Parts: sequence; C-alpha cells; structure tokens
Amino acid sequence: MWLDWLGRDGKIILVEKAVRTIPYGFLGVLYAVYLKQLGFDLFLIGVVLSLTTASSALYTLVASFVADSLGRKRTLIFFALMDALAGALLISSSAWWAPVAAGVVGNMTVGAGEVGPYLSLEQAILPQTSDLRHRTLAFSLYNLIGYLSTAIGAILVGLPHLIGYAPYDYRILFLIYLISGLVGSALYSTVSSNAERVPSRRQDRLLSEKSKPIIVKLSALFAVDAFGGGFIGQSILSLYFLLRYNLDLTSLGLIFAAASIVTAVSFLAAAGIARRIGLLRTMVFTHIPSNLLLLAVPFAPAVSVGVFLLLSRQSLSQMDVPARQSFLMSIVPEDDRTPAAGLTNVSRTIAQSFSPSLAGYAIETVWLGSPFILAGGLKLAYDLSLYRAFHKVKVLGQDLDPHQEQPSRVQTPT
Repeated sequence: MWLDWLGRDGKIILVEKAVRTIPYGFLGVLYAVYLKQLGFDLFLIGVVLSLTTASSALYTLVASFVADSLGRKRTLIFFALMDALAGALLISSSAWWAPVAAGVVGNMTVGAGEVGPYLSLEQAILPQTSDLRHRTLAFSLYNLIGYLSTAIGAILVGLPHLIGYAPYDYRILFLIYLISGLVGSALYSTVSSNAERVPSRRQDRLLSEKSKPIIVKLSALFAVDAFGGGFIGQSILSLYFLLRYNLDLTSLGLIFAAASIVTAVSFLAAAGIARRIGLLRTMVFTHIPSNLLLLAVPFAPAVSVGVFLLLSRQSLSQMDVPARQSFLMSIVPEDDRTPAAGLTNVSRTIAQSFSPSLAGYAIETVWLGSPFILAGGLKLAYDLSLYRAFHKVKVLGQDLDPHQEQPSRVQTPT
C-alpha cells in the first residue's frame, strides 16, 4: 500500500504541510507587491521582509529551547493559531500597519523557502515516523508536497482579479490564510504522543558534547547559504520581474507556480541521487550549477530568457534540501534532533533576515540585478566550504558519503 512505510503522524505532517504552504505560495508573490501598492518604497519593503524573517528566527529559537519540554504537539498548535491571527490582521484593515503586524505575528514565510518553527519541529518528528531506509525519501516527499502546494497558492494570486475584486482587495486570500491556521491547529491536535522526544537521562544541556562542534560548524555554513538566499527570496524575485518586465500579478503568479512545480519534481530525483552518490555530494553537486544559472538571470535580454534561466535554476536549487535535512538528522543522535534542527534553522533564519533590506537598498541605489550577483557568489562560497569541511566526516561509525542510508538499526514507524 502506498506510504505504508510512513507512520500516521508522518502522514498528518504531510497533510498539514500542504494546508500551510498554499497560503505561503500566494503570500510570497503578493506580499511585497501589496506593500508597494500601499506606498512603501523599495528599501522599506526590504525592511519589512527582514522583520518577518527575524520574527520567524525568534519563533524558531524559542521552539528550540521549549518544544521538547512543553511538547512538540502543543508548540505546533500554538504557531498554527498565530498564523490564523496573522490572517485576521490582514483582513481587519488595508492600512499600512496591518501587513506589517501580520508579518511579525505570523510565520508568513515570504523569503527563500519555508523557514521558522514548523520546519524545525517537523524535521525532528519525521525520522521517528519511518525506518532509516526511507528517511531521505520522507524528506523528499515532505518538500515535494510543500512546493506543489506553494504552486497552487501562487496561481491563486490572480483569483481576486478573475472574480472581479478591486486590484487592492485581497481579502479572500487573507481569509484562506486564516482558515489554514485553524485547520493546521486541528490537524496538529490529532498527532500522537509518539511525536514527542524520547525521554533520556541527559537533561542538563541543550546539545550533547559530541554534537556541539558539528552543529556549530553546520550552523555557520548554513547561515552563509541562507544569507545569500535571502537576496533572491520569492518576494524579491517578484519585485524584480515586476520592475524589470512590468508584469502583472497574474503573470507573476504563473511564473512562480511553474517554478514551484519544477522544484517539486526535482525532489522526486533527490532521494535516488542521494542513495547513489551520497547526501553531501547531492547537496553540493546540484547546488553549484544552480547558482551559476542564478548569476545569469539578471543578464537575460528578454523576459522569456529570464524565466527560462529561473526555471532551470529551480530544477536544481532545492535538491539539496531533503539531503541536507536527512544529513543533519543522521549526524546527531535522536535526543539532539530538535535542538539541532532548531539551532541550524535559527542560524539560517537570522542570517536571511538581513538580506531583504540589503536587497531593497541595492535595487534602489546600485543595480536592479545586484541581488542575483550577491546571492550567487555567497552560495557558491557555501558549496565549496561545505564540501571541504565535511567530505571526510564519519558519524556513528558510518561513512555518510555515500552509504549513510544503510540502516544500522530498525525503527518502528509511529
């Protein structure tokens, strides 16, 4: 039977991933454009995008410290309700303060891929819902569903226009965002106690001594990657194509829906490639060509070429994500998974929070295409540094590259 290798809690997480990321799909396209329509200049738009990312970093940091003691399930329900509150704020007013407050209160994920507490907690739970042989496949499916749902959300951006709403009235989409938060809290309430951390004797520190140096090094490297990625988050890309080619929201929605679909399809190959060449090589060898394509986007002579380069880049750029998540979960013991996921994601989110404001400033004062150059250069530096630092690493008695996925023990799906 399909997905019989995945436990019930894992299936709930996949369903909630879809429910949550449909709104993220239209918010990623719409949010920056909506701010521009409300009168924000490019620099201020970047500042607001940085604030939304910084709030996600704070949520992730808090979750890293309290989720395992308060309960992963309770923590996830709380953040789902915060998303519902953010949706209510967006619906309540079209004044400038409403989207700013919603961006800070909710986990709107309008940057480069999903960030925040959901990612860290679900990343820690998923390995407990399948056996070791299917760990990378579970993360691939998790990310595939997220990007397909994001594509649906991006298509919905044109919905207000199609049903005759005024150009500035996006309340039907904001209502969907509110409902998704309520549905998410209901779904998380059905998660079993098996999703919680397995009790251990070690209660006196956040990470074991063995894991600390590994997590510190990975956090620093992931921060460089995320800092670069923040320059070309979906909202920044949406602004770029709006300003460079004067596209409308419907066209932008279709472009980013296509980008999400291409990305989702790439996840189908990620687990197989990782099984063949290893997690680390999958992370690095797919990332380098994607960043070279990224560097070429601002030099495209026409919108068709720019979109082609963007889609080509998306076909490779996120294949490292399930490999990275699986690598992290295999490099630390189970007891360290929540803090390891949380701390590495916090480092990514904090680093990414600075980029949008810098991107807005660079677009306004330097060159419209400068964020692509900054992002591509930083990400290439990350790829080379990551490979150099970890290509000989051995963990738990196993060489993680390329045979780390061979199970050393049997885990029962929960």
